[in-house]
Amino acid sequence: MSRHSVSRLPGRAGVLRKQFLADPWPSLLLALLVLLVAAASTLWPRYILDMNGRQVPYQVEALSAQQRDMTAFWSATIVPAADREYTSAEDTWGPVFNGLEEVRQAQPEPLRSMLQQGDFFIELGKNDTGLVPPEGTEFARVHIQQRVDPHLAEHVDLVSGDWPEMVLNESPQLPAENIPEGTASGPIQVLLLDDAAKQLNLEAGDVFEQFEITGTFTPTDPDAARWAHMPNSTTVGKIFSGDSGLHGYVTAYLPPENPGSTGAITNNNMNLFYPLDGAAVPGDQVDLVTAQLIQLSATQQDLRVPDSEEGWNTTFNSPDIELSEPPIQTTFGTEVLSTFEGLSQQQRATASILAVVAAGPIGVALAVFALAARLITSRRQPALALATARGGSSAQVRGAMLLEGLALGLPAAVLGHYAANLVNANASGWTEWVPVALIGLAPAVLLAATASTASRSSRSDLSSKGASRLRVLVEVVVLVLAGLAVWRLFDRGLTGVAEAPAGNGEEAVAVQVDTGVDLLMAATPILLALAACVITLRVYPVPVHAVMAFFRGRRGLTNFLGAARAVRDPAGGMIPALAVILGVSVAVLSSVLSSTISTGAEQAAWQSSGGDVRLSGPSWSEEDVEPVRELDGVEHVAVIGSAADSHDLTGEVTERGLTVYVVDEALQEVWAGTPLSTLPDELFSGSSTTPVVSGGSFEADSGTGTLGSRGEVEIVGHIDGLAGVRTRGAFVVVDRAAWEATGGTNPSGEVVLVAASDPGQTDELATALNQVVPNALAETPRDKLTTFEESPVTGAMLWFFAAAVVATTVLTALAVVFVQLMGAAARTSLFTVLRTLGLSQRQARALTAWELGPLVAIAFVVGAGLGVLVPWLLLRAINLTGLTGGATQPTLALDWTVLGPVILGILVTVAIAIAVSAAMSGRADLVNQLRRGEER
Repeated sequence: MSRHSVSRLPGRAGVLRKQFLADPWPSLLLALLVLLVAAASTLWPRYILDMNGRQVPYQVEALSAQQRDMTAFWSATIVPAADREYTSAEDTWGPVFNGLEEVRQAQPEPLRSMLQQGDFFIELGKNDTGLVPPEGTEFARVHIQQRVDPHLAEHVDLVSGDWPEMVLNESPQLPAENIPEGTASGPIQVLLLDDAAKQLNLEAGDVFEQFEITGTFTPTDPDAARWAHMPNSTTVGKIFSGDSGLHGYVTAYLPPENPGSTGAITNNNMNLFYPLDGAAVPGDQVDLVTAQLIQLSATQQDLRVPDSEEGWNTTFNSPDIELSEPPIQTTFGTEVLSTFEGLSQQQRATASILAVVAAGPIGVALAVFALAARLITSRRQPALALATARGGSSAQVRGAMLLEGLALGLPAAVLGHYAANLVNANASGWTEWVPVALIGLAPAVLLAATASTASRSSRSDLSSKGASRLRVLVEVVVLVLAGLAVWRLFDRGLTGVAEAPAGNGEEAVAVQVDTGVDLLMAATPILLALAACVITLRVYPVPVHAVMAFFRGRRGLTNFLGAARAVRDPAGGMIPALAVILGVSVAVLSSVLSSTISTGAEQAAWQSSGGDVRLSGPSWSEEDVEPVRELDGVEHVAVIGSAADSHDLTGEVTERGLTVYVVDEALQEVWAGTPLSTLPDELFSGSSTTPVVSGGSFEADSGTGTLGSRGEVEIVGHIDGLAGVRTRGAFVVVDRAAWEATGGTNPSGEVVLVAASDPGQTDELATALNQVVPNALAETPRDKLTTFEESPVTGAMLWFFAAAVVATTVLTALAVVFVQLMGAAARTSLFTVLRTLGLSQRQARALTAWELGPLVAIAFVVGAGLGVLVPWLLLRAINLTGLTGGATQPTLALDWTVLGPVILGILVTVAIAIAVSAAMSGRADLVNQLRRGEER
């Protein structure tokens, strides 16, 4: 073998490895950023899904069982079957339970899981007739409702006596020979609530009217939701009548196997219900389950059908009439639909808002990626130029950087995705991998795009004189797209829920509901930020040139040279400006949105309550209101009622079907000192022409007319809604004294609004009012605000806003650092020459600060303005009432106690980043840099 060995040229992998090991830290930092951003992009949709998933049961479970559950009502005439022994509830009612389960199993998911096991009860006749109660009770009359609950034994404990037996008495419809031998007859055997028996002075074994009380019971769980469907099962109902006194309402339970009759023909009412479990609905399937609920509510269900044609004959006087087991066909309905429609609207709003908020950190992250890629390629520029000089093509050089980007980005992105599982393992679906893949590919694309084979770097002048046609074209396109996006936001409305016909089964997809991201709204802030960046960079040279002119004739080099370099050789060009604009705008946007939603929720709470305390429930006469006025802690009381009939307004101003709300003048005092706006003073002026205030869809704010038989009225103002009253459609508000003067009947009050003498003690006052008026419901704004604050959406949204502020602040600071590092080589070369001429380290630090200081300052102001502009657009493009709980769109709120610290925090963070990078630049090694210059 020759002693002269042949040298091996390193391959592409070897070159990449050598370059990486020579300066690994920028590449490792880029990989770390990719990992963190990939983890954040994975966690973001998971936390949104978690938020929506917790919000569904929160709102559904807040409803009463009657509002929440799927219910149906069925009535029929029943006569027991001839010669049939009714031995158990399963024997009598098993087919109905089977029918309920078949209907449930036939539903698609997630509705099937949301529907719990079906249940029902039967009421025999009506308890319209009041009976004279036993002696010694407080009741003037007692009403006893006969009821059959097939599952009663599973939900009650027997206190005394025994379970009732099946009783059948002969009747024209059930002759004695048709009653099985051994069946009990006589008084109807029933089970009473133990408390009801005590209040009626009855015991097990007593006979009262047609009933024999065989035993008493107590509910195993008095708070179980099923009892809400069965009135007077856990308590004795009491209603006072001014004519006859106190009436008691009691339920008498027949044996569970009773078919709905004790022998005679009986008109029965069957109440069927499916309890709904909101926790069974995934947060991202609200739209789907809403469509499925709409379809179920529109479809008749066959729960029990006869085996033969004769079984369908329920016609009276027919010789083949079948009344023992009539067919059960009914349709289920629920009030929860409106709740799911509200959830859909809420999810639409939250998805769009969070997409807007997320767009900022995404944009800043991409800017940081681009700066990191430029930092890496700028440090590799001599090696890349040398590779080109030795025969490497531009494609080969860029390909090598592409491979390095893939080697850095893809493993880091995958690792970030799996690292997110350590924080939240609830995957939201395969779509999580889409942003992860894009984030993993971003370094490769950016490294290949920014790779340069030039032997030396060129400066980028921000002056518009040397702008290329391509730059001008791109800027025009960006401005046009931003303008079009804003125009479209104002031009189109928000998609909501519509009850459109749906298909069957799985075909009932959620085409009627839109809960997804508003893509136009999500893209608009980015387009506006790009447009703002374009305008900023076009305008930026003007004030800086003015600064240059100012310092040109002054002593000292630092300020003039710094201003000149800020325009003629800025570090990073457009990218740092975009990063700062996006970062500041997202921080301001999040703070403004948080304040707007919180303020809107507070306004909605007051609008709903109408005062420190709102009393609703009974019809309020003056006698009913008097105890409220006399209670300690009550400062003012106002009663609001509505006229019995609607009125038409004719004349100069016309409107049909107006609801007339009659209010007390004391309403002004109740609303004084609260966030509510008082009514116009002219309403209570007592003028000869009755003053009224228009409201709702009746939008006239001036003019006169004739209000039915009440005579001429004058409109003195307009309100969207009357606080404390759930108004609908068109209405007018009139002073009670003026209404009575026109001959109007003084209506009973619908609500009573109370002003507390101590606004800090409204909870205690509400408790006292509930004791004074036990049949009324006392509500306070604080109760509603507490409900809002405890909502999963509220807490999660605030967390998302805070996370966006922190992320964008950190990324903006990183962008500043990267920009300064990227220009370190050119800056050091310049400082080497200037230091030999006497430039001090302090002046070097000042020059470094000049490179980004003016641009960051202007971008900061533009970003803050953009952060206020975007929420203003949001309020005109997205309905936020689903988040605030109000009926009207909230107004833009700037809370400086929140916004001030956020802006100050970002400003300080960015200033520290500039100061640190400037301090590092001032420590350049003069001797080493001069030696390198000699070697070149």
